[in-house]
Amino acid sequence: MINEFSQSHAEFMAMKYRCAPNTLVIGSTTAGADGNVSKIVLPGNIYTSFTGLGVYCPDGRKTQKIGIIPDIEVKPTIRGVRSGHDEVLDKAIEFINK
Repeated sequence: MINEFSQSHAEFMAMKYRCAPNTLVIGSTTAGADGNVSKIVLPGNIYTSFTGLGVYCPDGRKTQKIGIIPDIEVKPTIRGVRSGHDEVLDKAIEFINK
């Protein structure tokens, strides 16, 4: 299960799980914030950082600034949050029970 708060290691784990047979990624697209961070100081003592490596899914698709796109997209709704239901978890359980 992933969502827009999933980043870095969580994105690598989603890619890793997809390599296993009979697996699906459920939820919403991740942050697309994976890879290393290179920090530098510019003239004027200005600090900045950037990603120094490209990250790609095992099938060759880019992930940075795009994120991991789920196999089954499910997003929480206001109704679900108000009633205490986790629609993403419910969908995962439904899938497992099939």
